[in-house]
Amino acid sequence: MKNYGIHSLTAGWFCLLLGCTHYQSKPLTKQTVELQLETPTVQQLSVQATQIKHPLLKPVKFDMANGLSPDEAAILAVLRNPQLRAVRDQHAIASAQLLQAGLLPDPQVSYSFSAPSAGTNLGTNNAFGVGLSWQATALVWRQNQITAAGKQQQGVDLQIAWQEWQIAQGAKLAAYQLIVYSRQQGLLSEMAQRLEDNRARLQEAAELGLVTELERVAAVSAKNLVDIRLLALKLQIKQQQQRLNRAMGLKPHEAATLQQDIELVTAMNAPAYDALIQNIENRRLDLMALKRGYESQEERLHIAVMQQFPKISIGFDSARDNSNLYTMGFGVSMTVPVFDRNQGQIAFDRATRQQLFDQYTNRLFQARADIAELLVTIDPINKQIQSVRYAIPDLANLVKAYQSAIENGQVDVFNYYVAWTNLTDKKIDLLTLELQLVQAGIALEVASGLYHVAPDFNDKKL
Repeated sequence: MKNYGIHSLTAGWFCLLLGCTHYQSKPLTKQTVELQLETPTVQQLSVQATQIKHPLLKPVKFDMANGLSPDEAAILAVLRNPQLRAVRDQHAIASAQLLQAGLLPDPQVSYSFSAPSAGTNLGTNNAFGVGLSWQATALVWRQNQITAAGKQQQGVDLQIAWQEWQIAQGAKLAAYQLIVYSRQQGLLSEMAQRLEDNRARLQEAAELGLVTELERVAAVSAKNLVDIRLLALKLQIKQQQQRLNRAMGLKPHEAATLQQDIELVTAMNAPAYDALIQNIENRRLDLMALKRGYESQEERLHIAVMQQFPKISIGFDSARDNSNLYTMGFGVSMTVPVFDRNQGQIAFDRATRQQLFDQYTNRLFQARADIAELLVTIDPINKQIQSVRYAIPDLANLVKAYQSAIENGQVDVFNYYVAWTNLTDKKIDLLTLELQLVQAGIALEVASGLYHVAPDFNDKKL
């Protein structure tokens, strides 16, 4: 135990002189985990939101007094999403790989000792030898390793930014969905209450023999159908709230208040297809990341080709033999590329390069195809929204006419409720179509790599 302590102390001093890094523990405890998952205050989020650095997302000023807007939900997701914390750790890993790529191999020190053990030892001494060698060919591909690691780090950073962008857009869409679902719930709740009043009125009339059983059953059925729709919508709201909480890094029981005066888009004038795909490979973050990865792999293949040639080490040695003769020497050693010649690594790196090339071209093709499909989708939604918007005033006028006719005893209440229900359904349909247009617009932003791709889509009050 005493010798072990001396050796440990000696190793510690030796490592300290060489600038070694010391081990520091980081226990995985419940306290440290909960501290990481703790929701920051509004003041902390406001400061972080103004300091965000992203190729597409811009800093925003949080104003929680009137609720969380979709854009603020997007920024909050980037700041708080636990998945992104793990993704950002890849930056540190890539930085470590870049550091490692720039380091040259350590020199090797050798020492040998031999003492006479048998025979005559007259005039003999203990022999020893000291040698120092270093692999010189590491200099040949050192710059290629640095370039490859640098490209890889750039690709990792771009991939992190791409995932942040996707999660931000997902949170933005989830906020819009909750806003629309909330408005639809208000319309359905009002419809359910009116149909319940109608059902109670017809029930009383049926008991007095003023309406048929068929009319009473029809009123009950209409009320039940709306109740089913309302329950399904409430379930959607709860599920969507949990998805938004997950995106923004909030706890399940927490619910951020959303801004309710958001104006939904009623028309979207998207740019032309050629304008959206122009220079997309230098705009979409995932394509830029794949390109950096491909360039990194090019360097790695170059390194593998260079490493098929002999590896050369040079060294110096000093020795004393048993006759007390001192010598100094110089040596060169090299591998003989007969069997291996690094062919396996070359084949692997070449196949990896081809895989990255195919991934890049496929992703570019998919991006262009997604843009084309979304543009085809947006135009019909614009026309449907316009059609429904034109129909709503006519239905509203019909409801008013029925209401006046009821007051004058010229029409029955049943027809009024049918017209009023049709009007409410059209309003719900309009909200659904406007949400579809929002979804298409956000998808087009992701596909094209452009934030605020269509001014008519994003210039609404947020």
